[in-house]
Amino acid sequence: MLYIRGEQVYHEINYMRFRELPCRTFFTRLNEPPRIIKETNMKEWTKEGNVIRINGEEIPVIFDGDVAVAGGGPGGLGAAIAAKRLGASVIIVELNGFLGGMCSYGAGMPLGGAYPGLKTIGGIAEEILTCVRTAGKDAADVRHMPLFGDWYFHDAEYFKSFIAKFVRELGLKVRLHTMFSDVIMKDDRSLAGIIVDSKNGREAILAKAFIDATGDADVCARAGARFEKGDENGDMMGGTIVYNLGGVDVDAYMAYIKEDPGLKKAIEKAHADGFPVSDDDKFSSIHKGVRPNSLFMNSVRVRGVDGTDADSLTEAELEGRIRVQEEVEFMRAYIPGCKEAYIMNTGSQIGIRDTRRIIGEDRLTEKDCLDLRKRPESVILRCAGPFDNTTRGHARTNVLNDIIMEEWYDIPYGCIVPKDLDNVVVSGRTFSCECMALTSSRGQALLMGLGQAAGTAAKMIVDAGIAFKDVDVAALQEQLTKDGCDLFGRE
Repeated sequence: MLYIRGEQVYHEINYMRFRELPCRTFFTRLNEPPRIIKETNMKEWTKEGNVIRINGEEIPVIFDGDVAVAGGGPGGLGAAIAAKRLGASVIIVELNGFLGGMCSYGAGMPLGGAYPGLKTIGGIAEEILTCVRTAGKDAADVRHMPLFGDWYFHDAEYFKSFIAKFVRELGLKVRLHTMFSDVIMKDDRSLAGIIVDSKNGREAILAKAFIDATGDADVCARAGARFEKGDENGDMMGGTIVYNLGGVDVDAYMAYIKEDPGLKKAIEKAHADGFPVSDDDKFSSIHKGVRPNSLFMNSVRVRGVDGTDADSLTEAELEGRIRVQEEVEFMRAYIPGCKEAYIMNTGSQIGIRDTRRIIGEDRLTEKDCLDLRKRPESVILRCAGPFDNTTRGHARTNVLNDIIMEEWYDIPYGCIVPKDLDNVVVSGRTFSCECMALTSSRGQALLMGLGQAAGTAAKMIVDAGIAFKDVDVAALQEQLTKDGCDLFGRE
């Protein structure tokens, strides 16, 4: 497995604005020390009032407090909510015009992963799921899915409104339409702040603790932390634009798929007719929609996308949109109950399944998952799920149910702590793990729980003036348990 220190895998020289690297980035084998040549010292910066100055550039400071969270998806929300409730001053910044990440932009991608061993992980994740489950006419449809456990099929438009009200009532400082851009280093291992870009221009956020919930470990990468990306060949899973199909006779559709599961017969006929249907698309991932006369379509698979590269993302978005329309026309022409089908809504952007994973103080392996390894001394989250390894490289989608659903394995605290940074942790699917372990541990609701652990640890390092790696894990577990998390499957 390869790891990288620095931002771009394919650049020999990596320029990071506030670290006077440019530093040469080399590929090395895991467990070898990183070979980094730092050519000059870090740039100096000063703060005067509400402005910082770097090489003559004046950048306004919009926050100077305890905890900064970059990314407003499930992991970022769990972190920001936890830290705020514990009394920290917190800001959360998000690129989109809404919070929730895939919970909101995924057109209703089910919320999963919160019930390892058929027992709730509790805490903020269960609190949010309870709100979504009990939302009256907008309530999620909770279904027990073979291999995956309980999934919350929900209305993403409702979730956007719900979570907006939730954070406003909490008094959380939120900045939307704002993108993380760069880091301001205090020293080799610590951040003083981050730079963000928005309609307002470049702005600075200063804090004592930082939570990288960007989904791609962008903050860690910019700060020079090592990471892995993809499998041993660098291949990552395919991306998906999710959508809802309306105008469907659902009873007729459900009756048909009993005879043609996965629509394989229909696809063969379409191919014989010269009709464009991608062999990569996964038509077994179509489900009854949460709204009447609809189907939830998790079927598009765009192979070879790199979620850390704008050009690759652009091509994937274009290909994905074309593929959605091709699927709709296929469904109309070949699938009973879909003659009058139409697109109700689509995900606002392509969903990315994996990119960077940090090199952390600890690591979750595929064997840990298979062995259902428990780590009572370091656990911050229970997890269980099949290895859902979809369209990676040239391979077909492969779902292996080698996890006993009545059991679970533990994710240890060290998995969210980068080896190379003192005051940054990650929250989300970028935690330290093998690529196959990630395929079993990336449910949205699950990552809210990971975020709660990250946010709680952030408050602890702010109070104690220590590094994340020095957190008393027993004290962290005690606080998480006090705040409703079930770390040991006792409920």
